[in-house]
Amino acid sequence: MAEQVYLGRYRVTRQLDQGGMSRIFLARDGASGRDVVVKVLKPECLASSKPREHFRREIHIMSRFEHPNAVKYLDAAPNDPGGPVLVMEYLRGVDLGVLLHQQRRLSPERAGRLLGQLCDVLQAAHDGGIIHRDIKPGNLMIVHGGTPDETLKLMDFGLAKITAMLYIAPDELVNYAAPAASGTPEYISPEEVRGQEVDARADLYSVGVVLYEMLAGRLPFRGDDVQKLMKCHEKVTPPTFAEIGLGGLIPSAIEDVVRCCLNKQPDQRPRSAAELALRYEKALGKRITQFRRAGATTTQLRVPALRPAGGTPLTSTPPPPFARATQRAGMQHSIEAVMPEALALVKLKGFIHDLGGEVIESVPGMIRVRLDGEPVEKKRAGLFGWLGGGPPTAAPAAAEVELHMERRDPAQPNRLTITLVMNPGKGLISADLRTRCNQIGRNLQAYLMGR
Repeated sequence: MAEQVYLGRYRVTRQLDQGGMSRIFLARDGASGRDVVVKVLKPECLASSKPREHFRREIHIMSRFEHPNAVKYLDAAPNDPGGPVLVMEYLRGVDLGVLLHQQRRLSPERAGRLLGQLCDVLQAAHDGGIIHRDIKPGNLMIVHGGTPDETLKLMDFGLAKITAMLYIAPDELVNYAAPAASGTPEYISPEEVRGQEVDARADLYSVGVVLYEMLAGRLPFRGDDVQKLMKCHEKVTPPTFAEIGLGGLIPSAIEDVVRCCLNKQPDQRPRSAAELALRYEKALGKRITQFRRAGATTTQLRVPALRPAGGTPLTSTPPPPFARATQRAGMQHSIEAVMPEALALVKLKGFIHDLGGEVIESVPGMIRVRLDGEPVEKKRAGLFGWLGGGPPTAAPAAAEVELHMERRDPAQPNRLTITLVMNPGKGLISADLRTRCNQIGRNLQAYLMGR
């Protein structure tokens, strides 16, 4: 493995860690000479759609989000023939889980300093429309631990969600009834357990669990039974610090902040990560964070250079590799619908199921389907039969359909804009293609508006 070279320049020196799906290596960048971290899927996971999808989503988000308290993205090849590759900065430190194992509990002041940094990066992510959905000690790296320069870095965006874009995972498109789930049982929010839509306040619940653990030296709910753990998060009130033998060791005002985060109802938690940091400071009675107030943010949503499979990065400034607008001339239909995301996803999955053809890409904000020349009416009758009207007399030309999905106004989360783009396969736009696109566009609108 020491001779392994990724993307033509990152030479592996040793393995750092491995999880259930991925392996993480320390490598030397042949171009800059610096140490980097290379993350790849385990060989046994390469043939599975869900690990690949988590990995691609992590690359997608990390390539666009930059913050001093988030691990830095350096390079990636989401479609490399040998499997997706992610290259990140090398952080010399330990994760918060290891730190807590070593020291058991942190003082309210030290926990507050780490909390302030975590709230800072989460506020920036939430402002950028990103919900992490897997906040836990193992995803929080501590650099320069125990020194005045102690720094927290948020890692692992594999389960993150981009709230501005709808997303249907590829495995859900194959399995029409497949549910969506995410999170770690010890830190999962009640609304995630209930299968409800989640927003930034779900992250704040998980932060509350981490904060409880930092102060108390234990989790609010413990056990090996995953179902019981999740039920506890959904319905059981966490024990007070006094009930676990810490009475008088942690100020009651700080405990109130922790318990506010752990409220079962999202609207009873702090309204934002920034508010949580300020509440904790007030409870502690001293300024212990450098939180950027008044809406300031160091978020940078950027467009990275694309890397062709197995090649070197392009030197031009291309569009993002995911959720990109089509670069080819095509017919378009934009439709606005007002409905909850969960309902929209069900309708879109049904529409794509009935559309037939081959799903060739599904990323946040966009799904692409290749339609061959066989009449869809003959290929599949469909769940609802909306492509009726008699079989065509001639097979239509091969084409691709892209569905671009977004929320253009954050203040109206249920107002969705869905743009259908139909591109010719290898030919030019013809009258038949225009007619076909118009028909599919009308059917999509009827499908979304139907009850």
